Amino acid sequence: MFDSSPAALLALALLVGATATAQPRAVPCETGTRRIELKTEPTGEVPELCIGPELSTALLFYGAELLSHGVSVEGLERFTLVEVSNTMLRLVPSGRVMPGERFRLTVRFKDGEAPASAAFWLVVTPGQVEPFVEVYREKRTLESYQQEVQEKDTQLHQCQEDNKSLLAEKESPGRLTGLVTTGLMKEEGIPFKKISLTIGMHPGNATEVVRAFSYRSNRTVAVVLWLKGTEGMQPWQAARAELVGPGRRPLRVYPPWQAGPLSEDVQNQRVVIEADATEAESRGTFTLKLWDAEGTRSIIVTGVTFP
Repeated sequence: MFDSSPAALLALALLVGATATAQPRAVPCETGTRRIELKTEPTGEVPELCIGPELSTALLFYGAELLSHGVSVEGLERFTLVEVSNTMLRLVPSGRVMPGERFRLTVRFKDGEAPASAAFWLVVTPGQVEPFVEVYREKRTLESYQQEVQEKDTQLHQCQEDNKSLLAEKESPGRLTGLVTTGLMKEEGIPFKKISLTIGMHPGNATEVVRAFSYRSNRTVAVVLWLKGTEGMQPWQAARAELVGPGRRPLRVYPPWQAGPLSEDVQNQRVVIEADATEAESRGTFTLKLWDAEGTRSIIVTGVTFP
């Protein structure tokens, strides 16, 4: 039986905060929008794009239109969607693709000018998906470069703010004093929500989720899952996590914390996933995905909401 007393909830919140600040963040393959320029003369280099199971990657082409019958994808049967329009290509791999798998994508253009075609490697990297890729067949505009510089400046500023926050939390006292001095706790404490009966489970999950709670502080949210070992299963430990909200908007997730490896002999193992999010950023319904270190066994939980 879960102990929901104020003391237990506070202890859980302290544990989540202490664990998260002690570990580095997961870094995606490319932050913001990926931009690729196609050269008139072939260089022999084939760009690699990060894709993930059941997640969308869209390629937007500038300076040329695609031939609808000129798009080919190796392992086409491993994709649930390959959608082609005049200037956009959208791909969604199925849940059966495996980490490290590579699929060659080839596109051809209508006008026949150089380059007449382009190739890409689609590399399965769970938790590190590039959702938007801009492909330029002509010289990029000044506005495009300015936008990229602005995005990089924003990312740099965010990294600097994250670094300041981590340093402040590291230098602050622990326990209740640490929560108060870093401004993580609200006056009424840490709100929580029982979501065990409202979440959904993917049929291919590596194990069973028996209980689930969500939490909110002033600057972060957390999901706590209690996992049940199944007969004959190999030990499983969460290594990477992803929280995706409305409009496929991901939150900045910390590496998950797990009390110990899950196995058939463990009937009640806890996993804590924390992410940076304001109240506005965490509204709506989220999908939580967890992977082991090899990326071969995952847990997908839908319908996650926060208090």
